[in-house]
Amino acid sequence: MHIGIIGAGAAAVALLDALALSDDKPSGVTVFDGAPALWRGRPYQPDLDTVRVNAPPPIMSIRAGDPGHYQRWLADRDVTGYLDEGLGQPLVPRAVYGEYLEDTARDAIARLGHAGCPVRVERSAVTGFSRDGRAVLHTAAGDHVPVDRAVLAVGSGGPRDHYGLTGAPGYIDEPYPLAGTAAGLPSHHHVAVIGSGLTAVDIAVTLAAHGHTGPITLLSRTGQLPFVQQRPVRLDPLHLTPAAVRAAAEHSDVPFAHLVSLMRSELAELGQDFDALAAEITGSEDPVARLRRQLGAVDAPHHGRRLLAMVIRTVGPTAWPLLAERDREMLRTGYFRTINGLSSPMVPHNARIVLRLLDSGQLRLRSGVTKIEARSGGGFTVHDARNWSADTVFNAVNPPAYTTPAQAQPLIGSLLAVGAAESHPAGGVRAESGTRRLLVGGMPDATWHVLGNLAADSMFIATNPPGLAAEAAGLVRSLFGE
Repeated sequence: MHIGIIGAGAAAVALLDALALSDDKPSGVTVFDGAPALWRGRPYQPDLDTVRVNAPPPIMSIRAGDPGHYQRWLADRDVTGYLDEGLGQPLVPRAVYGEYLEDTARDAIARLGHAGCPVRVERSAVTGFSRDGRAVLHTAAGDHVPVDRAVLAVGSGGPRDHYGLTGAPGYIDEPYPLAGTAAGLPSHHHVAVIGSGLTAVDIAVTLAAHGHTGPITLLSRTGQLPFVQQRPVRLDPLHLTPAAVRAAAEHSDVPFAHLVSLMRSELAELGQDFDALAAEITGSEDPVARLRRQLGAVDAPHHGRRLLAMVIRTVGPTAWPLLAERDREMLRTGYFRTINGLSSPMVPHNARIVLRLLDSGQLRLRSGVTKIEARSGGGFTVHDARNWSADTVFNAVNPPAYTTPAQAQPLIGSLLAVGAAESHPAGGVRAESGTRRLLVGGMPDATWHVLGNLAADSMFIATNPPGLAAEAAGLVRSLFGE
């Protein structure tokens, strides 16, 4: 069995590592990607040291079932300068994490080669697909490569230009790597950042660290900042677990209210109050006051946010496809920002810098933007409660869930055209839970599988490395009929 992997980011690394660890091996693997930096994807390419990993090492392993894999890799490196005092953990630059992914990929490729499974890397995107006895992948370079199984591991793509500013001088649609986009920016410029999530925080922190003196304004519909991450505490859920969710789905969909009741039971077991957690995550507190309060609560003994952040990642992938569609729609449309903020909170190191910038007045937070216009003489006019000017605009809005990356659109179009894939009304492609096989008319395709958020049964938040690793391990079991 020859496997084609479309994409060479973190999902591909997880899959190669899972294949290398499997007792069964394919006859060969071909990886396709035209990106300049293999194995890093969009988030972990070479960049400035201020662009750091947003999670502590124990929850960043790319190897399934081995949470210490990344920590052991870090042990051979000097990371003392990157300690986040609030978390008590090193948070290295994302470029360093990219080195970890590169090393893991190289090691997996070597182990597969020694086991008689050569891995070849085609530095070209896959743009089409046909069948000729076997599946045939067509590349942008004009090659036709036959495979027995193919895996979409294409990531989530870049931001969307909501205000039609592409091509305007001073507009930066893709902020990463900030080593390029922030370099040479006049220090006095008024910088407007579309969005107020983690990417916007990266931009503000980087500008401040490199001597920017002009105002920085974060623009968002809600005017909210990410939650602040708390110091990790070991928690072992007894009620809200994947097994409990699967048991609840034995005869019907799992109501979201049942998940809420399990969360209540977890907090009751800890002697803590669910209503306090609900007020924390749904309240309309002033964002700067909330930031200040949450920074002061990094070591707080109430575990509600810690527990909820953990189960979103560990139980969420199991629970999501088992929820009734009305509950999934409610969570997607009404609570996207809250769930995303809980599962990917701001680290205390960055939160302190953001608060300092806010207190000094250099950083501003504005909501209610209706329009941004590029002026013919340069610069931009931002329309909210008043009209004001900015010199430079960064786009820090992440793409919606299930967005097909631009480079993968020709291939997905080809799959849809020949009936090898089917779109989901919420976005992405339909996939069979567990096997990750593409579904067409409710039936799994014999060739195609998918990893990550292009699968419509995945959650609407970006899959973290351990989540990708777990998906990849399950996919390998499916490939070999386990």
